[in-house]
Amino acid sequence: MLRKQYLENRSIGILVVKSMKNIRVIKFGKTKFYLNEELPSDREFSFYESFFDRTAIEKSEGVSSRGGRGQTLLFSKDGRDLVLRHYKRGGLFGKLVSDCFFFFEPHSHRAYDEFVLLNRMLEMNLPVPKPVIAREICNGIVIVQDIVIERLNGYTDLSYVIAERHLRHEEFTSIGRTLKCFFDNNILHTDLNIRNILINDTGKVCVIDFDKCFLVQLTNSKKEEMISRLLRSFRKEVERNSDKKVNFNESDFELLKQEALKN
Repeated sequence: MLRKQYLENRSIGILVVKSMKNIRVIKFGKTKFYLNEELPSDREFSFYESFFDRTAIEKSEGVSSRGGRGQTLLFSKDGRDLVLRHYKRGGLFGKLVSDCFFFFEPHSHRAYDEFVLLNRMLEMNLPVPKPVIAREICNGIVIVQDIVIERLNGYTDLSYVIAERHLRHEEFTSIGRTLKCFFDNNILHTDLNIRNILINDTGKVCVIDFDKCFLVQLTNSKKEEMISRLLRSFRKEVERNSDKKVNFNESDFELLKQEALKN
């Protein structure tokens, strides 16, 4: 509905759409930016583009990168710690067309969709990062996309935690209760795994990476599928690091599962 509303109001040149809650859209030629409510909407193109200038960001102090299909950069800008992620395809087709999405594909506006979903989940008081700015570059029938979100400082993803120690029983319980909050709000996370769940020293849990995730009417079977996918990611981590100790006992996972699927 939001995208339809945007398309009905578009015009030539620089465009600011104020009808979307917490989102403004600014267009410079073939490039479109989605802004949160904190970013100014009256700046020149170079201001918005600087959030996506990977060459300049990689030269800045304190920047680091993470793996994945699209290399993720962790950096600081204007006093904020941020994460830049480039949208890339997976699978065999991704080897041919690495980061181009076609307009006629279902869910082709990946950055926009994730930006909107993150905003919606924050309104639901779910523990997710705040989106800052997203970009679409449209060229003919293809779109190239990026998103910048706020970094969740003080949090560590579960793969790092179990490489160092066992998750405590209360942490498994906390993760399960957090996931139940997402399930109760009908959030379908299509790639729920140990790298997309973060925890801090106090046991607070956050969930990240909502590319191709949706707000739908969740069935019990969908919830069980997500929990099964998460369990498989624990198992894969153990198998992948057979030469190292990975601290995971599958019996402990039942604590997480029981809380997440509790009626």
